[in-house]
Amino acid sequence: MGPRGLYALENLLMHLGQLQLQVGIRVFEPSDQPGAGQVWHSKQPDSNWTNTSERGLGRVTSRSQITYGNCTIEEFPSYSTWYRIEQHDKAIDTFPPRHKLGKYLHERYKSMEKVLINLDSFNFINAEVQNINFDNNSFYISTNDSTWTSDDVLLTIGHQPTQLSDDILRWQNHSIKDHQLFFIEDTYPISQLKDIRNNTDINIGIRGFGLTMIDVMRYLSINKFGDFKVINSSTLKTVYDKSEEQNLKLIPFSSYGLPLVPKPLNKAIDSWFAPTIGELNKFKTEIEAISKTSCTTHSIRFLTEPFAEITARIFIDLKEKAIPHSHTKSEIKVIILNLLDDINYTHHLLQDESIPTYPLIERYIAMALGQAPLTLDYCIGQVWRHCQPTLYQAFSHANVDTKIIEQVLSLNDRSKRYSYGPPIESMQQILALVDVGILTFDYIKDPDITLVTDGWRMKNDKGDSTICAMMINSVLDEPKLLNTTSPIFKQLLHDELIRPIHPEFGVHTSKNGYIKLLPNQPQIPLAILGRMAKGSVIGVDSISECFGQRIEDWAQYYISSLQS
Repeated sequence: MGPRGLYALENLLMHLGQLQLQVGIRVFEPSDQPGAGQVWHSKQPDSNWTNTSERGLGRVTSRSQITYGNCTIEEFPSYSTWYRIEQHDKAIDTFPPRHKLGKYLHERYKSMEKVLINLDSFNFINAEVQNINFDNNSFYISTNDSTWTSDDVLLTIGHQPTQLSDDILRWQNHSIKDHQLFFIEDTYPISQLKDIRNNTDINIGIRGFGLTMIDVMRYLSINKFGDFKVINSSTLKTVYDKSEEQNLKLIPFSSYGLPLVPKPLNKAIDSWFAPTIGELNKFKTEIEAISKTSCTTHSIRFLTEPFAEITARIFIDLKEKAIPHSHTKSEIKVIILNLLDDINYTHHLLQDESIPTYPLIERYIAMALGQAPLTLDYCIGQVWRHCQPTLYQAFSHANVDTKIIEQVLSLNDRSKRYSYGPPIESMQQILALVDVGILTFDYIKDPDITLVTDGWRMKNDKGDSTICAMMINSVLDEPKLLNTTSPIFKQLLHDELIRPIHPEFGVHTSKNGYIKLLPNQPQIPLAILGRMAKGSVIGVDSISECFGQRIEDWAQYYISSLQS
């Protein structure tokens, strides 16, 4: 039980209490911190940061007092109130370590559990569910040593293991054959790298150039040999202060080699990119005119047109803050649509991403600081982030062809380089490591990798090569149902109790979270919320979505089913 399961339990108890109903509730969670789970565990290292600012975590709202089963569960404050967070608009956004949010989530759960344990109808099972079977209108939920029955099941589990690609399999086998080589298939828990972080004279390849790579980079470089030091509190300019030589080399790489783009420094700068309430309402209406009706569409212009309209207005209103141009709003809109249609589209208003990686990161940092003219692509990325909650609400469970769903998801995923970008300080840390020779961009774009006796030989397009004795995979696979190796989902698939909404995505679910089978199949009381429902919903990776409408919709539907 992570944050999504926590909020589901709260909503369930609230509705049951209002109707003075009581049901048997069993919560399964393998970690020792229900509410936080493994992802937000309070004992993970400081180097794992959230990608949501303290300001953004203000969306983790309070819980009202709940009366259930003649017991009273006291209200619980919001994240901001719990930590007494107050920020003015020009204060630099801070991004807390994940364990800080985890402590809050676990305490929020414990405040319920200490009341619920007095009820015979509540049971917490500290174990991992291995299998779920359905027979004679009952679910049989199995852990390693026990089986329970249930009338209704809600799954809020997050990322599940998937089949390994051919490359990953080769790398894995390569390290198995030679115990002097190390291959890490799954980065988390990152503490598995603790025996490596203080090694000397080692080259480490890191597959991926995203948020997880930053966690790896930070964990490996904050050690007995050195640490980061911010030398300018206004720009978060950072140096790496070496206490002694380690001779560590971190070598990240990805298919395109493009860096993440940092979020704006503070609320004041972020507000430059914020649509008006009226614009967001119109945006939602235009999307729902297609997604919630029986209208047929063969393109995603119902999404990109209203988005381009908003973004063109915002870019024009930036005036001298934007790079100089003489384009009209209509012309800007056309450029935006061209870029949304074609990732390779170029224009003088768009940042030239063919320049070397170091100055490219510097330019994006300067834009995020509000110290450099803003390019149109930076503007597009930040406006998209502001529009995402509305898009998630308007397009989830869309009544459109799955090809259209695929296009929308693809565009949203492409935007994440900007909209899910890291804090400025993380990007400054990357540059600081390059400055002292610990991290290199020499092999950042799709290097040729061959297996050799000493490890993995990487070769770039200039003909330079290096050998890594360790390889870390920091790329998180997509939640593709047909590709999962999770015993739970494999069994449910085998029993034809779930089906994918699209071959490339997750489970087909209804608006209430319950699975959606074929018309000739009887529906069963199984609901899935979260990452494994990607495709049915969009926006499955945000912490704010764990405390959102989808969980509330599930609880309301479950309660209504009890009354019918």
